[in-house]
Amino acid sequence: MDIQVIDFEKEVSKLESPRRPHDMVFIDDSLLRAVLCEGKGKWYVHDYDEFFLHHKGSVVIESDNSTIELKSGTGILVPAGVRHRTNSEKPAVFLVFRHKQTACMLA
Repeated sequence: MDIQVIDFEKEVSKLESPRRPHDMVFIDDSLLRAVLCEGKGKWYVHDYDEFFLHHKGSVVIESDNSTIELKSGTGILVPAGVRHRTNSEKPAVFLVFRHKQTACMLA
């Protein structure tokens, strides 16, 4: 695969409803997703690290031990095995980077 341009605004426009991610790019074994967040999310635990990069709006990432509000252009790494969820009072968009061949469990 050669280098490619990704138009984030075009990809984000494909988001249809909160909590239903849009898979943007598969690169080798990695996955890039755009996610529309609104309301309180469910608790999740993954067997992989997950990196959230905030794009628009205001989103809060909660774990059992912390609550972090992300602003546009900021990110957070959620290590494998850490229970977490996303919350947003108004629609927000973030990008998620993770390994595509792994499991996700509701906690």
